This record gives sequence, C-alpha cells and structure tokens, in this order.
Amino acid sequence: MRTFAALALLAQVCQLALAIESAPYDLVNSAETYEERVYPAQKWVTTSHLSISHHEATNDVMFRKLFNYIDGQNDAAMKIDMTAPVTTLVIPGEGPNCENNFTMSFYVPAAHQDNPPTPTNPDVYIEERPELHDWIVNAAQLHDDLVAAGEEGVDFQTYYTVGYDSPFVIIGRNNEVWFMKNDMN
Repeated sequence: MRTFAALALLAQVCQLALAIESAPYDLVNSAETYEERVYPAQKWVTTSHLSISHHEATNDVMFRKLFNYIDGQNDAAMKIDMTAPVTTLVIPGEGPNCENNFTMSFYVPAAHQDNPPTPTNPDVYIEERPELHDWIVNAAQLHDDLVAAGEEGVDFQTYYTVGYDSPFVIIGRNNEVWFMKNDMN
C-alpha cells in the first residue's frame, strides 16, 4: 500500500512539473538542425555571479536566490509559480583563468508581468528584457550551422544556457543553447 501511495505522489509531482508556464515566443524560421524564435519583451527575475568556470556550485547559488524570490522573499511576501525556461547568460572572461559572468533568470509568470513583486534580496532584480531573437541546439554545432547557412548579425560572443525541466527530471531533459541575433533594424 505504501508503494502505491508513493507512486501516486510521484505521478502528481510529475503532472505538476508538466504544467509549468513557459515564456511565450513565435517560431519564425526552422531549419534541419536549428530554429529561430522571437521572444517578446518580457520581465524576468534575475541574479548574477562571477566564477572561473560554469559548474554546479555557480548554478546552485544563483538558483537558490531566484527560488527564494518565488518562495516569498519579495516585498509582497507572495509565492510565485515556477516557470520555464531557466536561462543563464554566459559572458566569457577574456584570457585563461578569468572570471566569467553568469546571469541566471526565471521568466516572470504572465499574471505578474505588469507588476511583479520587488525582490527583497539586493542581489536579485527584475529585468525587462527587450524582444529577443535566438537559435537553439548545441552551441558548437549551432555556431557551425549558422555560419554555413550564411546567417548574419549573430552575436557569438555571449550565449544563454537554457533549461526547461525541474531538477528532479533526470532522463529526457529539455536543455538548449541560445545565441542572440543583433537588431537588424
């Protein structure tokens, strides 16, 4: 009987994980190995961390700060639903053994886009991202595919690592890499 209850609870957790709100986007171009998306201007809750490498400890520090915000560490003491994706902007440091700048963000749910609660942690802030054009897949392969396709205006100096699944999803995770397209207007 305990096994059944545990399986029922696990099924309920999985169902909740599948119901996570995702940031809206429009698919504007699709190729065999990548796609181009346009994300409208939206608000994201954000924090940054400097580190020599992109490792689990860096992610844990940033994720914990952002999770605390959605868990009620904001001026409204309001719990906010988890969203997807969790993005991490990577700005590589120049030269060997230099600190990289990592900036992790959670999408602010649509219900709070107009007036998100203010974070109480000074290391966490609400970011108003402009419209983004991005491409997804493995970074090195994506770079090569975009160059081979003659795509212009792509910023290869920085990139986002993007995850859509909760930390409890071990198999079949949905992870992406985004390069940004410079404004061509």
